[in-house]
Amino acid sequence: MTSDTEQDLALTALLAAAREVDAGIPDDLLRKSYAIQRSHQFDREENRETSLQDLTKLVDDHIDSGGGK
Repeated sequence: MTSDTEQDLALTALLAAAREVDAGIPDDLLRKSYAIQRSHQFDREENRETSLQDLTKLVDDHIDSGGGK
């Protein structure tokens, strides 16, 4: 299991990489998707569908709110 400090470093690296390549993905969306993945990282394989469903809903909500323009 990783510590909170290591998790923060992973998120910091993700955010920095997105900015470096000018991905145009809002930090809030990256933070929320990272939190979803983190919360499901130790799920059993048959339960991983929940993570995919949560991510799909997050992206759909982002697009529906006009963030996908």
